[in-house]
Amino acid sequence: MAPVVEQPVEEWDKDIAIDLTGVFYCCKAFGEYMVKQEYGKIINMGSIHSRVALTGGLITGYTSAKGGVYNLTKTLAAEWAPYNITVNAIGPAYFESELTADVVGDEQFDMLIKAFCPMGRWGKEGELDGIAIYLASDASSFCTGQLINIDGGWTAI
Repeated sequence: MAPVVEQPVEEWDKDIAIDLTGVFYCCKAFGEYMVKQEYGKIINMGSIHSRVALTGGLITGYTSAKGGVYNLTKTLAAEWAPYNITVNAIGPAYFESELTADVVGDEQFDMLIKAFCPMGRWGKEGELDGIAIYLASDASSFCTGQLINIDGGWTAI
């Protein structure tokens, strides 16, 4: 995590490859089958950083890739809607998980969470389940191209 002018290009390339190109490849692979069967549900994992930047170059590649996931989601939603395929994304804030284990409990990071999240806490296991079930079900048949934030109000302010 370095300011952009100090960030190695390889770090940028890795972030884009994992967080954007990987999503593209998965959508493309599953989309081929869904177009043939004229039905499908794709749920991408975005982030609050699909919409909200974090200054200082701390996670520039990640935020840029997640912004790309949001736009890829919208593009595919429009392209595949005639095939009865919905494409949406979930945009979580910071959740306690294996991926965040190194910063959970970090005093500075906790202050950041409390400063930006009106609920003043991390997301917890199970709090993404409801939206994933909704997006995977027929109840969401008229919902496509959306990034639905599950963020304790982070993007509300």
